[in-house]
Amino acid sequence: DVVEDHDRPLGEVRTDQVEVPDRRRLGVLGVEEGELHRGDLVEQPGHDLVDRPGAQADAPLEPGRWRKARDAAIAVAAGVGVAALVWLVLGRPFDPVSPFYLSHTLPEGGGANAVNVIIVDFRGFDTLGEVTVMGIAALVMHALLSPFVPPNAALQGQGLPLRPDAPPPLMLQLVSRLALPFVVLVSIYLYLRGHNLPGGGFIAGLVLALGLMLQYVAHGLAWVDQRSRAPYAAWIGWGLLVVFVTGVASWLLGSPFLTSTYDYPWLPGVGGVPLASAGAMDLGVYLVVTGATMVMLLAIARIGRGGSRA
Repeated sequence: DVVEDHDRPLGEVRTDQVEVPDRRRLGVLGVEEGELHRGDLVEQPGHDLVDRPGAQADAPLEPGRWRKARDAAIAVAAGVGVAALVWLVLGRPFDPVSPFYLSHTLPEGGGANAVNVIIVDFRGFDTLGEVTVMGIAALVMHALLSPFVPPNAALQGQGLPLRPDAPPPLMLQLVSRLALPFVVLVSIYLYLRGHNLPGGGFIAGLVLALGLMLQYVAHGLAWVDQRSRAPYAAWIGWGLLVVFVTGVASWLLGSPFLTSTYDYPWLPGVGGVPLASAGAMDLGVYLVVTGATMVMLLAIARIGRGGSRA
């Protein structure tokens, strides 16, 4: 930043001739280009330019004692206030709502699985909102990622090995085909038992999506699409329609929206079979979860093909 002059004493700074320094020289000195001022640098033996002590006059000053004391007082007050609030909340008599659900699940919901009955019966409006948001998120994700296909060169530059012509492992192909029927049966089993035992539409839908996605992993998108083009996006719409129709049906029968009922129809040789109208809503949840999971995962999988849309 200072023109070298051999006729002046060492350490003297000339301010009449100033040039823009090389950025590389500034980087070595740890000085930003916009922070350099006239007279901030001097020459010393063995160095081109060095910082002069106290040259950065516009640097922020250290906070004073009163400011540190004020900040400490605010921090202590905030900590004591939060601790007092937590103590007051935890010290009050606590009346949990869980005993209500546990005692009313079977007589009013017709099911022994309190979690599933709460999801599709007591808090049906929450479930309707949740599956709606999940479906919308999946469709938005599909709309955003569907037209986006990165080139192979871009993915290879990131170190991703792309071998679209390499066949998948033979063992994985055989196992995936044999496992798919059993996955479907387990999924249906979890759905049917969900009202009385651990299960339900959410977990059943995820299990089915896992079995379907395994086919894409084992055989590739092109192989599966040639043999099955399941409209997973339509599953989201059908599932939401089933949930909505279930709620409207109870409304038309003179009960509030999404009110469920149950009965034990007698089947010869079987006996009383528990049957709840919430099972229809659970079917809608089953379709939405399966369709939304597949739509989102396939949208991500097609990006990794690096320009191949098969």
